[in-house]
Amino acid sequence: MLRRLIIQRPCWKRTGYFGSAVQPSLVRLRSTYLSQPGAKVTRIKTEEELAQERLEEQLKSESRFIRWGAIARTEKFTKGMTKYLIGAYIIFLIYGLYFMRKMYAKEKELERLEAKRKEGQANEYEELRIKELRGKMRNRDKLQLAKYRALPHNENEDTSQFDGITLEKNDENITNRKILPARDTTDFYDFKAAEYDEGVNFEEKAIFMGSRRKWLMKHCQGDILEVACGTGRNLKYVDLSKVNSITFMDASEKMMELTHNKFRAEFPNFKKAAFVVGKAENLVDLAASGDGQGVDPETRVKYDTIVEAFGLCSLENPVKSLQNFEKLLKPGGRIVLLEHGRGTYDFVNKILDDRAEKRLETWGCRWNLDLGEILDDSGLEIVEENRTHLGTTWCIVAKRKGDLKKNSELGFVEKYFGSSIKSKIEAYETAGKSGSPKAGGDSDELPRK
Repeated sequence: MLRRLIIQRPCWKRTGYFGSAVQPSLVRLRSTYLSQPGAKVTRIKTEEELAQERLEEQLKSESRFIRWGAIARTEKFTKGMTKYLIGAYIIFLIYGLYFMRKMYAKEKELERLEAKRKEGQANEYEELRIKELRGKMRNRDKLQLAKYRALPHNENEDTSQFDGITLEKNDENITNRKILPARDTTDFYDFKAAEYDEGVNFEEKAIFMGSRRKWLMKHCQGDILEVACGTGRNLKYVDLSKVNSITFMDASEKMMELTHNKFRAEFPNFKKAAFVVGKAENLVDLAASGDGQGVDPETRVKYDTIVEAFGLCSLENPVKSLQNFEKLLKPGGRIVLLEHGRGTYDFVNKILDDRAEKRLETWGCRWNLDLGEILDDSGLEIVEENRTHLGTTWCIVAKRKGDLKKNSELGFVEKYFGSSIKSKIEAYETAGKSGSPKAGGDSDELPRK
């Protein structure tokens, strides 16, 4: 159908946008396009609408992960999560208050028991309870404490009810028949010296023991004593730039010769090195250059660091040896041990027990000793204790009784929160009892005892 172009002329005096008259020659053209009857006009969707359509499709997806992701983006879920987060925060605050109260109660109990111990009046139960509060319980301690709690007693905090009661010990190293008696292994290691390194190389590489030996020797500084040095397997990990002098000691003369040769080949220009053949049980007498009679203990040779790797298992008296280490340690010095012994799990200990005799015949060591008992009986204070290889490899840093921990040895909680919990709760309780207007925490100084 023929369409016409319709021209409509405007009025002569029509006013323009800025008030000026429109020129009579200008005309307005009407569009010649006419839409068909029933035709649909498609509107372009916004980004929000497209996103909503994708969300609805994902909510119907067959994949549960896609559906879960879509649910997490819905408005209903977001509003619900806000409520959950507020609830979780309230629970966290309540638990935090409960935890602080519990920690404070433990600190007060520990303070009371240690004061009693200082007076020499603590019974065995209280000694065990001190270990439990400090998190230093050994297996025999757990068994002993369970025995005490199985006894008829009053359910209160009066621990003096156990005064005069002494129960039979549960020493694993004494009662376990699979732990063989100690023996002198000097001749054994003299015979084994030449083939020792080749024999243990594969075993140590398989369990990455090199990293543990490196950990051991990184503690060496100042005047060093390495006891039961063997064939000098730790030499390649020592940093002599931090060492003033170093002394090697072993009961086997053949092994000491190997250590001497390795050291001179590795460090030919280092002069302050000594090589001593002797037993750790006789260490104090050896340091006194004789039998020790008439020698002032303070004039004996002292060391900043005493290290030993896999030596306690082959000594005749490991407890006495550790006590000798402490006697020859300088104030602030450290005893660092890398040892193997009983593991964390019963099935591991059963394997160690079943192969104990063969191990002793092959390598001369008692690898199923309970080292925790030996360390406790020695009287050393443990600074660091880590166990790997299912608990059979013990990494120990110990110090003399009474020596303070170094700043680097303090844990995060001990360093920043150790006494703050106690002081804050005491300050709060004191302020509450006194009814002071500064109970809200405006005081510049905490109450003192």
